Amino acid sequence: MLSNNIGEFISSNNLMTIFCERSRQEEPDIMALDAEGDLYIFELKRWEGKQENLLQVLRYGQMFGKSKYDDLAELYRKYQHNSDADLYGDFQAYFDKAIPKEKYNQKQHFVIVTNGLDQATVESILYWKDCGLQIDAIIYWIFEINGEYYLEMSPYSQIEGFLDYETNFYLLNTNNRYGSEYTDQMLTAHKAAAYAPGWREKIQRFQKGDLVFLYKSGTGIVAYGYADGVLNKCTCDGIADYEYNMHLKPFVDIHAFPISPSEMKVIANYGFTFLQTLVSMPEDAAKALKAEADKRAKLVKTNRSK
Repeated sequence: MLSNNIGEFISSNNLMTIFCERSRQEEPDIMALDAEGDLYIFELKRWEGKQENLLQVLRYGQMFGKSKYDDLAELYRKYQHNSDADLYGDFQAYFDKAIPKEKYNQKQHFVIVTNGLDQATVESILYWKDCGLQIDAIIYWIFEINGEYYLEMSPYSQIEGFLDYETNFYLLNTNNRYGSEYTDQMLTAHKAAAYAPGWREKIQRFQKGDLVFLYKSGTGIVAYGYADGVLNKCTCDGIADYEYNMHLKPFVDIHAFPISPSEMKVIANYGFTFLQTLVSMPEDAAKALKAEADKRAKLVKTNRSK
């Protein structure tokens, strides 16, 4: 679909598809040319963008970035399944202009097509763009409406606007079994924190907009909030950088009416592992828990008003 309608998604330039990946071959998913002969290399993913996807599309740049006209013409013949296909003539007919063969593939552009992006990948893309590399992303979403599925794709554009699209859902153990002061500090400072090497690094997984539930051992969910994406390192128990934390904004405190472990499993219809420092959960489970937490937050406000 993308190769046949590539001009609908790349608004900055009209493109001509010259190649699609063949099965069991180390090749880009799609390659295309613009009117100046620049080569566009596409990597398509059926899951959210990760940094390894970025490395893969850059590897294809190493493999095909030095391809001359004759190399591209051979790929085009394979794409057309026609040994007589003429890239030069078809290019001229498509763009209504001809360019010298030596002008083909003077520049490369890299595009990742993916179902969302994580913040680390966005930051990597921005870094390479600042270094002068032509790299960007097309984001798509799939929706179900009345039993039918719809595909929405963003146009090719600046990547900064996608920082907040991806949301992950986590349950963080507040380290209460080693001391209630840790839980109290998180509730007071509106933060998610972990301590000591091997556990504190889990806080680095949070990206801006992730929904994080704070879980107190033996009690249940006592608060939730959305990660602000800024990792903080601070002294704890007299040890420098012993604590990694991230602030949660907005922050909802329900420790007066916590969601117990048994209630969590029923409400979310999900089997939680409570002994781990950090566990992820499906979106449906997180939405159910958030809805229940919001109800209890109203109870907290009611009691305070009394």
